[in-house]
Amino acid sequence: MSVKSAAMRDAADSEEFEDMSEDYEEASDASYEYEEGSDDDACHMDAAHGDAGPSSSAGPGWSVLNQDAIVKLQAEAVADVVAILGVKSSVAKTVLMYFRWDKEALMSKVAERDPESVLKQAGVAITDAGSAGPNGQQGGPIMCRVCFTDTEQAETTSMDCGHAFCNDCWRQHFKTQIGEGQARTIRCMAPKCGVVCDEEKVCSLLKSDPAASSSTAAGSGSAGPSGSAGASGSAGTSGSGREPNEALDKYKHSMALSYVEDNARVNFCPSVPWCGHAVQVDGDPFVEPECSCGKVFCFKCLKDPHTPCTCKMWDEWDEKIHGDSETRNWFMANTKPCPKCSKPVEKNGGCNLVMCKCGQAFCWLCGAATGTQHTWQKIEGHSCGRWKDELDRKIDNAARSHKRYMHYFERYKLHMDSYSKEGVKRSDLLKRIGEMVETGIEARDYTWLVRALDQLKVARGVLSNSYAFAYFFFGGEMYKDDFSDEDNKRNQDLFEEHQQRLEGEVERLSGLVEECSESLTIDSDARVRVINSTVSIESRILKFFDMIEVDLYGKLQSCSAQIAVYRPKRNLVA
Repeated sequence: MSVKSAAMRDAADSEEFEDMSEDYEEASDASYEYEEGSDDDACHMDAAHGDAGPSSSAGPGWSVLNQDAIVKLQAEAVADVVAILGVKSSVAKTVLMYFRWDKEALMSKVAERDPESVLKQAGVAITDAGSAGPNGQQGGPIMCRVCFTDTEQAETTSMDCGHAFCNDCWRQHFKTQIGEGQARTIRCMAPKCGVVCDEEKVCSLLKSDPAASSSTAAGSGSAGPSGSAGASGSAGTSGSGREPNEALDKYKHSMALSYVEDNARVNFCPSVPWCGHAVQVDGDPFVEPECSCGKVFCFKCLKDPHTPCTCKMWDEWDEKIHGDSETRNWFMANTKPCPKCSKPVEKNGGCNLVMCKCGQAFCWLCGAATGTQHTWQKIEGHSCGRWKDELDRKIDNAARSHKRYMHYFERYKLHMDSYSKEGVKRSDLLKRIGEMVETGIEARDYTWLVRALDQLKVARGVLSNSYAFAYFFFGGEMYKDDFSDEDNKRNQDLFEEHQQRLEGEVERLSGLVEECSESLTIDSDARVRVINSTVSIESRILKFFDMIEVDLYGKLQSCSAQIAVYRPKRNLVA
């Protein structure tokens, strides 16, 4: 049987036969080649490494930035605003930080209003002091309105708003604001002023701190008796000499980080330890980018990728699997608190009279303290039959809730465990292929197997998250008001049908990959089956997400839900 007929035979088992056949015919052998001498990074199919402007890697709707790229983009944004508004760079940066580095929003405001009102809104004041001294005074010392001392004008500084104070008070104000985390919005000390202090003047004043200069002078003193005294003085002032430098370093560091931390379209990669990169999105923040270090995350909440779950769903699911909410459910369903010591007591059989370790007897049905005289049917001097239905209902609800959670959690964990194993299998496979290349054995065609493992890992992640999604969407409290019981049942049946089809194809590909990985023999029929199954899984995932977005999220009435749009992994399948 020919390779082509084998492909048709295997594809006939799937409803996507025609699509898969076309995909396979278009996939040339060159697109599945394994390049000799390539390492693990070169065979990584998920990330696209290459030159994409300032980024080190990019994907649909996002790009990865290294530290040089961040500095470059920040400088370009400042230069654009300087050219448009005709202000100095420090003022342009202040305005951009106010608008969270959104040039479009800034330009829109400038078009609606005059530039001066926009600058004022951002906390910037442009004044022309002319030949007048600080606060409009001509020559002579001025009184600082903070420390109330007369100070020569050479020892005072006036901000763009025109308010002047002595340099010592300015420095102390800067250090206080920087220490409180307000480095990017240090405002003038004058009452009701609110103008942001100019970055250049802040740096200049912190650099010229007398404590720092005296430390430098003392450190350069000569030897001898006076030099010894100077050395002693240096030791005494070194601590205060370092303080302003620390404040200046913190200030510069905070200003440099502003492009990422104040920018709604940029986030640092949450990898631990940090890889040194950031990710910038083009528009929609609901994406799950992959950093060049290999870390994939939700850009909106910076947690692990969780689509089709919303960020709210994932927060609650994360709390459930790592918190104690389900433990409380188990205790509620299986234990009762002792009415004397309040410790939980589990009933493991027998009648309804239970005895706590503290010696207190109580009724299992209502939890009330009782005596010890009893028969199998009743407890002497105690009757609680009228409460039995209510208590049974509470116990049944707690037990049902816990059982439902365990149903979804066990399947979630099963796929997450498989997700981790797929990564290990991929590494082992690449190692074996590398060893074969070193020994001179032809290994060019094994990339299709590596890509199949990559597709399996993607599918496992989708399936594991789909169980967390189902836990909240069907039968939970989150969307119970949006669907009737009949609609909810219909939606759940539709969802589970797509989910089971995807699971079936994933397990099929997993078995095929296992067989091919063990022998590493070049079998044309097996190769075709693996490639077709890989394409089929990608097609099923796309249909799965389309159904969720259109037929489930699209029919919500009380609220809207936004998730990361699933995008096929580039170069994963041809």
